[in-house]
Amino acid sequence: MHLGELIADLEIARIKGEVNLEVEGLAYDSRKVESNFIFVAISGFRQDGHQFIARAIEKGARVIVMEKDVPISIPQNVVLIKVPSSRLALAQLSNCWYRFPSREIKMIGITGTNGKTTTTYLVESILKRAGFKVGKISTIDYTLGEDFSPSSITTPESQDLQEMLKAMVDRNLDYAVMEVSSHSLALHRVEGVEFDRAVFTNLSPEHMDFHRSWGEYLKAKAYLFEKLGKGARKRISKKAIVNIDDPVADYIIERTSSEVITYAIKKKADVQGRILEMTSRRTSFILEGEKRKKINLSLLGLHNVYNALAAASIALEEDIPIYLIEEGLEEVKRIPGRLEPIDNKNGFNIFVDYAHTEDGLKKVLQTLQGIVKGNLIVVFGCGGDRDSQKRPLMGKAALKLADYSVITSDNPRSEDPGDIISQIEKGMKEEGGKKGRDYSIVVDRKEAIKSALEKMQKGDTLLIAGKGHEKVQIFKDKVVEFDDRKVLQNFLEAHKAANRI
Repeated sequence: MHLGELIADLEIARIKGEVNLEVEGLAYDSRKVESNFIFVAISGFRQDGHQFIARAIEKGARVIVMEKDVPISIPQNVVLIKVPSSRLALAQLSNCWYRFPSREIKMIGITGTNGKTTTTYLVESILKRAGFKVGKISTIDYTLGEDFSPSSITTPESQDLQEMLKAMVDRNLDYAVMEVSSHSLALHRVEGVEFDRAVFTNLSPEHMDFHRSWGEYLKAKAYLFEKLGKGARKRISKKAIVNIDDPVADYIIERTSSEVITYAIKKKADVQGRILEMTSRRTSFILEGEKRKKINLSLLGLHNVYNALAAASIALEEDIPIYLIEEGLEEVKRIPGRLEPIDNKNGFNIFVDYAHTEDGLKKVLQTLQGIVKGNLIVVFGCGGDRDSQKRPLMGKAALKLADYSVITSDNPRSEDPGDIISQIEKGMKEEGGKKGRDYSIVVDRKEAIKSALEKMQKGDTLLIAGKGHEKVQIFKDKVVEFDDRKVLQNFLEAHKAANRI
């Protein structure tokens, strides 16, 4: 593409060099630079792309986009473009490079603290049941129509995202359903993506290490709705789908100029849910929009009824018949690492869940409280290099809602696992919890799971929380394979074999 075309909409602070040239590629990773490429130097969490400008030039970069001046010698034939924000520039360049793919496919963006992944899966199921071809970008996986890959990040970097959307367009998909994280909104990853439906699930404290305050976190989430419909090129009426039972719903609604569709269980809304029955096998509720339908959801808990209502609200706006919505919701039997049951013949109720916030852990434990007959045991930890404020709060939630807790490691990263556990324990002690009676500490996660299983009796329920679908454990100096579900199955198989002997 012609450089002049690519940079036409960029806010440029300074430019040095001739822009009348053709470029053959775009990269923000210097390792992917080839001859006549544009290299965009972005500041990451661990590394700064500006440190790799010289390497990018050596590999053939013809254009450098940066937000900082660098003390290196730049060849005369290399164009330098300084911008206020390299991340914003990367999003704009990527959107143009891939020919604005979001304009060619119906875009559904789902944001909120909890429920994004489940809602994404439910929307995908309904749309497929209605005969549409669907691409999905989620915390668990990226599904681009013909292929599937595990995800590395909830919402990909802007260039990767635009490339995925272009692949969906090229494969003639009808819809792209994606999670939109607060990081992606704050870091311009979805800048330029034209969403047609934006969904707000809920908000509770999370990522305070990144956003610094509740207000900044809320503002980041609301940005999706502020941008909805602005500069739109598609002739599609934009809709904001909002859970009005959440305390910040009014804030979200006030900041969008698009039509608002509400859903709720407690308040009166456009799409209403009325709970009928919750058991250890299913959740039944009445879905009320213009028509009424009983839904027998295989996913457990009140929080999943909210997720189903969000998905149904989108489907109703897409004029999908309510019987297909019912079938699409009921076809989803389980979602990886989301209150996922672990089948066993030991007489135990065992679940693995991704809950890694105070609110998420509360909701899952409250759901299980309603179905347990024996004791409720939870194994959990908190991630390292992440919001430390939530650690004692999660300890308090576990103490109040579980009969017994095993505190352990959960991706400690560069931190000492013992220090993280001490902060969790502090919350438990503040609520009167006593080690030995109410909780134990087992730093090794595998041993923690084993100790919890050994404590169980028939009829008890065990929740392994925090990692969900994840398949690795991240330490300061290494990354090891670790899947809670596989660890559980191995212990259960060994237990079954031992009993036979």
